[in-house]
Amino acid sequence: MEERLPPAPSLPPESPPEKNDLNTYVVRVPKDQVYRFPPPENARLAEQHQASTPKQAKTSRCCLCCIVVSIVILVLLIVLGGILGGIFSMLLSPKDPQFLVERFTVGDTNHSYIITLNVHNPNADVGISYKNNSSVSLSLDGKQIAKGEYPGMYVDHLDSTSLGVPLKGSTTPKKVKESMSNTKKKVPLTFSTAIRSRARMKMGLLRSGTMTFDVSCMFKLDTLVNSTRILSQQCQTKRH
Repeated sequence: MEERLPPAPSLPPESPPEKNDLNTYVVRVPKDQVYRFPPPENARLAEQHQASTPKQAKTSRCCLCCIVVSIVILVLLIVLGGILGGIFSMLLSPKDPQFLVERFTVGDTNHSYIITLNVHNPNADVGISYKNNSSVSLSLDGKQIAKGEYPGMYVDHLDSTSLGVPLKGSTTPKKVKESMSNTKKKVPLTFSTAIRSRARMKMGLLRSGTMTFDVSCMFKLDTLVNSTRILSQQCQTKRH
């Protein structure tokens, strides 16, 4: 007789899965569709940025240092110039230039005049350098009738320079017409001229600061017909 094996013990019934309020999903994605965050190109850009940041910071610091050094040098030059200008003025005490009216003529065109000025430098060791665009105006009876300018120039120590300054106005005053047309009787006229000139004085390597000279001249003419003579004049120079 064959032996009968005892029946296998029956497994306990599987318990039903516990209910969970949160549903869980498993998503399977093929390996060839896995993405990296951030993408590789962004990672490379980040690495390059990190590598370049120290260089940029170093460059910025160098630029800032150059700017600071330039400002300091500029300030030092301005201070040094002021100190030298002060020493120049205190030690040398240069004299103001002297101006005179040598000739006065009426121009070929209407409302134009030519004043010939004599500019003298009375200083023994100091030269005077006049800048461009110095203004000159001509007035009659307190009213300006013409104006002009003369170019820059240099007058050495104890030297004089003459230059003709053309002036132009808009109308010809009645007195000027009368003096020009009266050939039987001389009609004297008294003019005044105002000059504003910017200049620097120098002696060797020393240079003064830029200063302004205001010159006023009053002069009397015998007539404007043919040869004109200056009967009298008075000029004053003020430094600013």
